[in-house]
Amino acid sequence: MSIPVLETQRLILRAPRLADFPDHAAMWAHPRTTRDFDGYVFEEEMCWLRFQRSLGQWHLFGFGPWSIEEKNGGRYLGIVGLFHARRAIEIAYRDAPEAGWVIVPDRHGEGLAREALAAAFAWTDANIDEPQSWCMINPANIASKKIASVFGFHRAGDAQYKGKRVETYLRPRGMIA
Repeated sequence: MSIPVLETQRLILRAPRLADFPDHAAMWAHPRTTRDFDGYVFEEEMCWLRFQRSLGQWHLFGFGPWSIEEKNGGRYLGIVGLFHARRAIEIAYRDAPEAGWVIVPDRHGEGLAREALAAAFAWTDANIDEPQSWCMINPANIASKKIASVFGFHRAGDAQYKGKRVETYLRPRGMIA
């Protein structure tokens, strides 16, 4: 499977590369990132498995997370896309594609997640035959809730994930608020 390359004004969404891993792991180890995930720390081993999962998703399902690269300079800025995580979570829509986005902490507040998600959802809505996707957000993560609402996610309920309360949101395919 060839992973599509998407371009926006400032970004390139592309296949994850081995060279991305040190920046990927640093992003997940940063206190500002872990704060948004209720303090959960992703150790290097878990980061490595999640990083590899990104490529595997594309080959198994025809979609997955893209690495986000800055057009000007080529810096790794995060990850965005749809995936199947098989999370141990009690929700009826667990097997629908899950949406996720994470931006390196020193670039928060620049609209990068919105820009990347707009490209990702334009592609997935046109190419993936799924009626809906979902995401889970830490109740304290106001920024992600705002971004989710821009893309048509609506609150679906609360759930427990790894002993913590999370809010879950659903997005009908093609829906942008």
